[in-house]
Amino acid sequence: MTNYTRLIYEIKRKVSNFSKKISKGLSKPKTKFISQMIYGLLDSQSVLLSNIGRS
Repeated sequence: MTNYTRLIYEIKRKVSNFSKKISKGLSKPKTKFISQMIYGLLDSQSVLLSNIGRS
């Protein structure tokens, strides 16, 4: 049986680490925005803002 909770945690951690790398030097709100946008893009598998917002 696959442990989905652990898998989701690892994916979120990797997204967080990646977003920290690309947003280095930006303010905290901008860093948080980038992190949430990347996660939304991956989760919704769409570039439409309405779909990203729903994820």
